[in-house]
Amino acid sequence: MIGDGLWLVFLLKGQVLVPTMAKTKAGFYMGIEPVEVVAPPDQTALEQAIIRVVKRGNPSVPTPPGGANFPKSPLLKYAKMKSISSFDKLAKSWKLSKREGAYLIIPYRARNDSGAEEDAERGEAIPAEEPLETVVRRLVHRVLESAGGLAAAP
Repeated sequence: MIGDGLWLVFLLKGQVLVPTMAKTKAGFYMGIEPVEVVAPPDQTALEQAIIRVVKRGNPSVPTPPGGANFPKSPLLKYAKMKSISSFDKLAKSWKLSKREGAYLIIPYRARNDSGAEEDAERGEAIPAEEPLETVVRRLVHRVLESAGGLAAAP
């Protein structure tokens, strides 16, 4: 059984990045290794990658120091980018979470000032009784639909 948690999926330059999401002692989430990379996006491979990350859960980690000592996102290495702000401008992203008896799939949209915010209007709730595979299949459909039909399988 999958416990409550949060996971992120990023689409950038025709590849999908799914980091392991750790929960800090302070209560916020941050991406850590391992990162699943699926390129080019393939429905079956992407479903398996997301399921692996969700089953890993959200490991607990110490709260990192702030400022210049905050660790760089592991996504930058896979995206071959130097700044998270550049990554955020180019990547499409989705949040998968489980809480209060439901899975939530919520896409992010660009903010006017900078960064991204949840687009709750385009989100959807799926009862927690649904198998994880069904929930992940729905998420993958949305990611690949956004990618312009890069899926290898229907």
